[in-house]
Amino acid sequence: MTKLLLLATCLFAGCLPDALPQAVHPGDLPPLVATVAPDQRVATWNRAITVLLDEGYVPQILNQDAAYISAKRRDAATDTDELAGTNVIVTISPQGAVRVEIAGGGVYTDGSQLARDLQAVQTRLTAEITAAPAST
Repeated sequence: MTKLLLLATCLFAGCLPDALPQAVHPGDLPPLVATVAPDQRVATWNRAITVLLDEGYVPQILNQDAAYISAKRRDAATDTDELAGTNVIVTISPQGAVRVEIAGGGVYTDGSQLARDLQAVQTRLTAEITAAPAST
């Protein structure tokens, strides 16, 4: 009852925080699709693991035969990572279609800002995953 009274008081006084938890559910953002050569499927899948780890995502499901990765962003050691806990799914078809999906939540003043940030991450991940490996 005390919490309810405190919440009501804050509502009327205007003291609620500007940022509230927001969510982008799976399917809310369209997946990004890029293409690699079919013979690069396994190499691209391996590169995706490295890219995800470098970006702070920990693979939770890895299936090389299906070229499937499900990864979750590490919880931040500090509160500065608004995207901690977001999820990414990467699949690569036998024909070389690379599909990257992202969803999750964050503390934002507006859900559209969360969606923009997730789209930016999705675009960056797709570009890095499908980038041609550096020749040695």
